[in-house]
Parts: sequence; C-alpha cells; structure tokens
Amino acid sequence: MDDNELYPIGDVARRTGLSVSAIRYYSDAGVIDPTHVTEAGHRLYDVRAIARLELVRTLRDLGTGLEGVRRLLDGETTLHDLVTAHLRLVERQERDLRARRAVLRTLVKQGGTAAQAALMHKLVSMSDEE
Repeated sequence: MDDNELYPIGDVARRTGLSVSAIRYYSDAGVIDPTHVTEAGHRLYDVRAIARLELVRTLRDLGTGLEGVRRLLDGETTLHDLVTAHLRLVERQERDLRARRAVLRTLVKQGGTAAQAALMHKLVSMSDEE
C-alpha cells in the first residue's frame, strides 16, 4: 500500500475485515476520522487510518469498550493501561461466571427448590462482594 494513496471505504473494509457500516459507525462516533471526504461525501482513508482501524478491530474483538478505544486513539490512555484494565474486568467476569456455574451445577445435581436457589445465589453474591 502506498503511504500517500487514499482508499475508498469498500477497500478499507476488505483490508480490515470490518464492515462498511462499522467503519461509518466508528467515524460517526468520533473514533476514527476519514482522511478525506470527497465533494460527493465519499470517505477516503490513508494507510495510517487503516492501521488505526485494524487496531480498533483487534481491541473490539477482545471485548474492549469503544470509549476505551477512543481514549487510546486520542492519546488519553496507553495501550498498556487500557488492556490492563480490560484484563481485570475479564478476570472479574470469569470469577462471576465460575460462581454462577457452581450454583447451577449444585442445583442440577441436588435438585433444589426456588428458595434454595435464591439462597445459594445470595451467598455467592455476598462472597463476590468481599
């Protein structure tokens, strides 16, 4: 790819694996701006913008929030800080899922009533808060 060439949104979509509508959404949300907009309103992107879109796709595929991605691209946070915070969130979600799975397995194994299910859920929730 030529550093000075501008690419239409369809080419950018094929290159990045993002849909045209996703690229437009990121542009409208202020995450990534087109390098140039033609008089006809067509959005064009250079290789730097394409690289940023590839980073956006990667981070979104990992579950990072769009606001965090925007802050990274705007220089308000570092990649390290963003992924560290996201890793903490994923680890907390993983713990929550394990606790839910344990309650569900116990209920499947032992049968149990709605009251017992509610009590187990409450106990797990209390231990998560500690």
